[in-house]
Amino acid sequence: MSARSFRGTRAALVLATIGALTLAGCGGGDDPTTSTRSDLEVVVNPSNASQGVSVPERRFFAADSPWNVRIDGSDVDPRSSQMISLARERVGVVQRAGSSELLTQRRVVNEGVYINTERWTTAVVAGGEPTKLVCRQLVCGDGADTTILNIPSDVDPDPRYDGWFTIFDISKPIAYDLWRARREDDGTISYQFMRKWDLDGSGFQAPQTVSARGSGLPLFAGLLRPKELQAGLITHALAISVPGPAQGVFVKPASSTDGNGRLSSLPEGARIRLKANVTVPLPTDPKTGKPIRLTAQQRRMADAIVAALRTYGGIVVDRAAVPTLYAQRDVTSDMIAGNELAALHLDDFEVVKLSPRIRLTPGVTAAPSAAATASASASASASPSASASTKDQ
Repeated sequence: MSARSFRGTRAALVLATIGALTLAGCGGGDDPTTSTRSDLEVVVNPSNASQGVSVPERRFFAADSPWNVRIDGSDVDPRSSQMISLARERVGVVQRAGSSELLTQRRVVNEGVYINTERWTTAVVAGGEPTKLVCRQLVCGDGADTTILNIPSDVDPDPRYDGWFTIFDISKPIAYDLWRARREDDGTISYQFMRKWDLDGSGFQAPQTVSARGSGLPLFAGLLRPKELQAGLITHALAISVPGPAQGVFVKPASSTDGNGRLSSLPEGARIRLKANVTVPLPTDPKTGKPIRLTAQQRRMADAIVAALRTYGGIVVDRAAVPTLYAQRDVTSDMIAGNELAALHLDDFEVVKLSPRIRLTPGVTAAPSAAATASASASASASPSASASTKDQ
């Protein structure tokens, strides 16, 4: 981790405990005289707002967006059990000793749900210093017309996890997802793909459209955010990844896929919810088999996540080594350890009735962002499994 990343992480952890200021009069920069209003609540450093780490918190997208619609009363898909079972298959390629032949290997994942807090999750920022963004390749997505955005100077993309980075322009409101972003020595941020999202829009794209995620969905949608965890109330669907999402097909709201599972497996874009009759036990240490003690705060936050999974469910956004939820990077790792829901397994979920499957158009995965998300997920699948001592995956 760079010095900047370290400073940004420390600042974010401190600022998350300071409190929130509602920037009702913020514009595109930090000039308090601007008349543009925003309903984004952000956590800032009151002593130095222009330099402080800013963490947007609001209910993103339109009221009828899939991210905001409850599914606790929706019908279960007739193939729910089969899709969930197939989604547990993790696909890999192995090479036998003394042979050049590559073999496809399928392994059933038995690990429980894990919550990423830093690795393979997204830093979300707003406000800060005007910063130049430079695309490093010819195909830039939505980045061709964007050169300057306000970004805190001490929060950086982490290139180790494909440089996922979300920047909010609180004067619009618009969010920009970056793929393979990094902070350069001159303070600029370079990237290889950008996707722009209207925070009052639908929260998804037309089919065959890619983004910084394998599913074509936003990086920041469905994240567990600090203020809602503190409040104990989550009123939106959560982003979730599974080991073996279907290959070559997806359902809305996904617009693409990097799935590598069986064709009949759970597709990206599917909505799953925790079964109503499931009682969530305490997680256990995989080495000792003993229950893991949770603090009162952890239990309260875990209860909020469980309630969201029952009512709003999870939208399958990517693939990962184990069933994975995502917390906002840098500001949540001091609140949750990641293994609070390790006693939950994919079999505890059911699939809400699917919309028609859409076959991925040949060539779409060759686009920069789609190729990127495949790489990101493949790397993520090599990450350690959830355990009592593992904070993020």
